[in-house]
Amino acid sequence: MESLYFITANSMKAREAREILAKFGIEIQQRMLEIDEIQDKDAERVAKRKALDSFRMIKKPLIVEDTGLYIHAMNGYPGTLIKHFFNSIGPQGILEYLHGKDRSAEAVTVVACCDSTGKVKTFRGKVAGRISEYVADGYNFAWDRIFIPAGYGKTYAEIGAEAKNRISQRRLALHNFARWMQGRKI
Repeated sequence: MESLYFITANSMKAREAREILAKFGIEIQQRMLEIDEIQDKDAERVAKRKALDSFRMIKKPLIVEDTGLYIHAMNGYPGTLIKHFFNSIGPQGILEYLHGKDRSAEAVTVVACCDSTGKVKTFRGKVAGRISEYVADGYNFAWDRIFIPAGYGKTYAEIGAEAKNRISQRRLALHNFARWMQGRKI
């Protein structure tokens, strides 16, 4: 199989993807590119656009991903705009906004694969959960410290990377991609 690039500047995303895909015998190489990312709360639109823009630059098979946190009391915001949201009000700001409100949320990841011809296919992973009433200790992705997946009593940050990689929306999306990818040449 030809090298498969994972286009991301985020080394934590690359590490998670590498660990998850290794179980399927899929090796990725992280590559950073300067692309203009569209600002849209829909993870699929963002991922498709990133994949196409990245392919135009390197003309090689690749994957990209985009993840969003969709909080029901905020009408699905911030979605993929979570990084900007966190930089603006921080996790404590979200907790304060949600005081006395519905704390349910969904974490969604979309992986977009661009094959050697530039054709894009997407794979979605979604985990229902809720926003905690506290900011957990530890350093993970910013909102890992406030998102509690359904069926758990702790945030992603508290359950740790290994457990998170078994249940996360990123794992689900990458798992769907890997099953599709098995036996294919891209």
